[in-house]
Amino acid sequence: MNRDTIKQQVIEAIEAARPRILALGDELLHTPETAFKETRSAAIMRRELTSLGLPCRDGLALTGLRADLRSGRGGPTVALLAELDAIRVPGHPDADPVTGAAHACGHHAQGTAMIGAAIGLTAAGVLDKLAGNIAFIAVPAEEVQPADYYADFLRQGQIRATSGKAQLILEGVFDDVDAAIMIHAAAAAGIAAGCNGLVSRTFTFHGRSAHAGLAPENGVNALSMLRSAMAMIDAQRENQNPADHIRIHGVVTQGGLAENIIPDKAALSLLVRARSLDAMEQAAAMTGRCARGAALAFGGEVTVCGTPGYLPLRQSSLLLEIHKNNFAQIAPGTPFAELPHRGSSTDMGDISSIMPALHPYSGGAAGTPHEDDFVITDPEAAYVTSAKLLALDTIDLLWEGGDVTRALAAEKPLLTRDAYRRRFD
Repeated sequence: MNRDTIKQQVIEAIEAARPRILALGDELLHTPETAFKETRSAAIMRRELTSLGLPCRDGLALTGLRADLRSGRGGPTVALLAELDAIRVPGHPDADPVTGAAHACGHHAQGTAMIGAAIGLTAAGVLDKLAGNIAFIAVPAEEVQPADYYADFLRQGQIRATSGKAQLILEGVFDDVDAAIMIHAAAAAGIAAGCNGLVSRTFTFHGRSAHAGLAPENGVNALSMLRSAMAMIDAQRENQNPADHIRIHGVVTQGGLAENIIPDKAALSLLVRARSLDAMEQAAAMTGRCARGAALAFGGEVTVCGTPGYLPLRQSSLLLEIHKNNFAQIAPGTPFAELPHRGSSTDMGDISSIMPALHPYSGGAAGTPHEDDFVITDPEAAYVTSAKLLALDTIDLLWEGGDVTRALAAEKPLLTRDAYRRRFD
């Protein structure tokens, strides 16, 4: 059988499983769980993968899992990824009534598509023509949570990274992987040129409390330090290069205990985003200078803590070309939008820093991501078409006798895996 025949066979297997795929999408939609707590979602994914004869390694990054389909012939390992977590949007129509978690970013569609692809790729005869391995990896904790959300996980040594993909890299789960693909639900099919990386910083300002009416002169106002730091950060926005796509935003998480007490402690939690690692590090360093300067001006102190966050997303040109060709085959006449760089962030950027990776969008969704109106309106596009694309992309990457291994090696990563891990030392 030639490649086109194999591809058609995979498409037919996925079509035949449409009722199962649609039911799975609905089941995952109604199982929303937040970062590193996706136990029920992981159990569903394990059930589906093992039913296809794919044993799972679970407990990866707490709730993640991996199943491998091996051809028995030498070649690259391609990972198909699906994010497990939801985000707290209590007003969403499908939110969990207890936790407020909802799939307001469509991650349930990723899990559904990955299982659909696995159904197609495990069909009889497909593996006989492939050289290499396929890793199906369900990933926890993509969505950014408030800094204190991770405190217990970090304190107990359960994680070193607050991102699921970063934690999986640290655990060595991607050490044998040569390329990775996932598809994210969106309003229309396409791809962004890239996404910002981010780092988190929490600045805690320490002053001295005093009665605000009787003896304010005895106090050192921590909240005033915080406000001054924010003003200095804002004053430097005009010096930022627009090409760096820098975004600095955050919240005051502590500002004092009572109106008549000079605050002796105030805390500011920031996310610093940028297009490149250098720009991100420079912007984060600037926020630190502003915080230290404000504390010095008031005679107080500031402590800083944070996490490495996410690296900027780099899309693989090789994987994109393969994906666009398969999209044209599956959805002829449907536009595939090539979008500019986005200011938002994803920890798929971390994967793209160590190997060729692709993070395109499917159609089938409507509304604003992370808002209560974000829903899947076209399950065919979000679940079934995405499953076909993941499967066909994998076939092209692993087709026996192809020259993809050399082409993948030509796409040099930003970091080695060891250099990546050193960021968390």
